[in-house]
Amino acid sequence: MQKLKIGDTVQVTSGAERTEKNKANKRGKVVSIDWQAHRLKVEGLRLVKRHLKKGRERANPEGGILERPGTIAVASVALVCPKCQEPTRVGIKQLEGKNRRFCKKCEATID
Repeated sequence: MQKLKIGDTVQVTSGAERTEKNKANKRGKVVSIDWQAHRLKVEGLRLVKRHLKKGRERANPEGGILERPGTIAVASVALVCPKCQEPTRVGIKQLEGKNRRFCKKCEATID
């Protein structure tokens, strides 16, 4: 069972997206995960600019500059517990015959 899933809220713990001044680390929802490369995309974080020619893509026929989320290493983010709203490590335990994720800080079941 994976400890991170699409739709989870994560907080950046290291890297360029982490803000050191006010200790308010950035949070966002996971858009996609590439487990072979151990990287994930978080909406609103690590935006990269993509320059498109006119008429090359159907989503943007007039061309221009698009901002899309870039990838972040899985080790650089921590899952935010929906109950205690703190970044936490994730554990897995069996409840009712199924594996469930739980917060290691408050012991709440995540899904």
